[in-house]
Amino acid sequence: MTSAGPNPSQSHYQVIFHCIESASRFVPPVISSAPALQSLRDLVPSLPAASAMAETDDGPPTSAQQTLELVGVAAEMLSHLDESSSANPLGWETVSGIGRVLDELIGQLGATVRREKSDLVRGLYVIIDPQVTGGRDPLTIAQAAIHGGARMLQLRDKLRDKGESLPLARELQTLCHQAGASLILNDHADVAAIVGAAGLHVGQTDLPVEQARQVLAPHQVLGRSNHEIEELVESERMGADHVAFGAIYHTDTKGVGRPPQGIDRLLVARETAQTPLVAIGGINAENAAPVIEAGADAICVTAAVGSAAEPEAAAAKLVKVIEEAGGRV
Repeated sequence: MTSAGPNPSQSHYQVIFHCIESASRFVPPVISSAPALQSLRDLVPSLPAASAMAETDDGPPTSAQQTLELVGVAAEMLSHLDESSSANPLGWETVSGIGRVLDELIGQLGATVRREKSDLVRGLYVIIDPQVTGGRDPLTIAQAAIHGGARMLQLRDKLRDKGESLPLARELQTLCHQAGASLILNDHADVAAIVGAAGLHVGQTDLPVEQARQVLAPHQVLGRSNHEIEELVESERMGADHVAFGAIYHTDTKGVGRPPQGIDRLLVARETAQTPLVAIGGINAENAAPVIEAGADAICVTAAVGSAAEPEAAAAKLVKVIEEAGGRV
């Protein structure tokens, strides 16, 4: 597939036409719905042909992510298209119509990409909280968690201003990127967008899903906390890509003001949830097995790793328990 990146020697319209025409040839998986692709295909014959791009066209995009990148470039270039330029063969109404189709397609392709990432929600998920490190550097805890086999990290920094926690977020993103793990930011959609994190996690009273989506990139995932079965349903209806449920056991890390859910309620949550399910709250190596056996895709811990005398060994032990219980690591 030809690179979507604009070449300074090419006009804006050349790039827009190339990206649209290439994206229109993407064939999505049967299970993915991107009806706006047909609208894009219908547009192409009506567009003035642009001169050939300098690069060799080696075929249509082969993934939703590649197609999303092409459509994103087209939308960005379209917003800067100079109506008065002789290099712009489009009228205002045509530009507006193309923009609507591209916006719709970005939303649909973003949802497809996020669904394809659902397999990343698995195994050990460690919250990095600067207040739960035993006085150690949070980055040190994060490195130990990754070395121990954690597949996901979440930065939860409730006390410091965002400007103060941003350097740590950048370091964690670099760490996760190099390790093939995923970084999730708690609460702060803007920080997640800035550092290019895998996504965001919100609580019941945090930024609503719809508003968070306006800040996040289309491919960034969003998880939401839930304490009731009805909340799980609501979170998925809102568009959460995965859901957290807890507290499963008693926990002192974060007061929830309600009794633990227990394994029986987790089983109901598993039957109810249509997206990946993260179990959280009071989980450690001694009690994690029943959580995985009940169907949780991932277990989320804070103190079990952050407060451990040897965080890497604690993480590795949890990963072993998850694997022995039949979980994906």
